This record gives sequence, structure tokens and C-alpha cells, in this order.
Amino acid sequence: WATSANAQSVGLPAPRLLTTTPMGGKVGTEVEVTITGEHLDEVGDLIFSDSRVKAKHKLDTAGAAIANRYVVAIASDCPTGLYEARVMTRLGISSSRIFAVGTLNEVVPAKPNRTLAAAQELPLNSVCNGTVADRSVDFYTFRAKKGQRLVVDCATRGIDSKLNATVIIGDAAGRDLLVERRGGVLDFLVPKDGVYVIKINELTFKGGPAYYYRLGLW
Repeated sequence: WATSANAQSVGLPAPRLLTTTPMGGKVGTEVEVTITGEHLDEVGDLIFSDSRVKAKHKLDTAGAAIANRYVVAIASDCPTGLYEARVMTRLGISSSRIFAVGTLNEVVPAKPNRTLAAAQELPLNSVCNGTVADRSVDFYTFRAKKGQRLVVDCATRGIDSKLNATVIIGDAAGRDLLVERRGGVLDFLVPKDGVYVIKINELTFKGGPAYYYRLGLW
């Protein structure tokens, strides 16, 4: 903290941690995290507000640290919840970003999923880390049986995202069945066996790296 305060007192820019991708991980696992930010000169350790979440630099085949990439280990006894992540730099410690720890399996989209044809399949009891692009919609599909009661949870503001999410559950053709324009949780009673679609977009169709989310299905 003293180093950061000294840097600011002489007019140097304050380091800012803007994103961690993915934005969370499962208890008892390791996850590879990439960070972005501003004024992150000579980036050092990535540190968390709980010692049961620890990071080490991702190494290349020659054993050298890869810039802005880390392997984060979440202990099996780490409580679920939200933790602060910060990075050490030449100018001091950065601002914080939220890192979520949960019990669901973690998913990262393998390719852009901005059309129904390119929708990412989302298994039950999983959470997907995604980012909405400008003027776009993200599509997911899931399979369910009649009578199942499922929860769709799109976390944004609680993890420092700028995304004001619209979340829609539709049928296999993408026709809307349930709409929530304030983000948060949808309670979905499955009307019949089949494939269903989840659509995520920003309320005013903004987007970019700061418009990220964690989409849970259970």
C-alpha cells in the first residue's frame, strides 16, 4: 500500500486491474486466469483476499513466466463466495476485481456464440464465464425434461461488471418463453422435453471487455 501511495503522491498513474478471465473457479480445482488492466508495469504476483485462493505465474515451455497469465489454485476447504483479486506492479498494488468461488463446474465459451446456430451448449449444474460484444447477443442451449424446475442466474453487478443484462429463455427455435430485463435469477418450469435457448444481451446493446458475466444453470 505504501508503494502505491508514494507513486500517487508524485503524480504517477495508479495501476488498475480491469478484468480476470475467467471471473471465478470451482472449489478444489485449478483455473488458468488471464488479466487485463491499466498501468500494470512489471506485473508481479496476483494475490487474493483469502489465502485459500493462490496464484502462480503461468510458464511457457522454456520455464519463463507468460505475461498476465496465472494458474489459480482454489483449496478444497475454501468457502464459496466473492473474493478480491489484486496484482502487484512496479507502481504498487492495483485496484481490486471480484473473483467468484463456487461449487458448479466452470465453462468458458470455446468460440463466439452470437447466433443461434453457433450457440454454446451449457450443461446442467454449470456456470459459464462470458463477455457480451457490442451490439450482440450471446446464445446458449441446454437440454431439459418436462416438469424440471431450473434456475438460470446471470451474475453481473456483484462481480464488478458494467453489464445491465437482459436474460431470455426461449424454445429450440429461439422464440421467447421467459424474459428478465433486470438480470439476476430466472425460475423456469420446463414445459416439455427438449432443447431450450438462453439469450444474453446488454439492455442497450452495449458491449466490450468490461461487459462480462457468469451464467449459472442448475
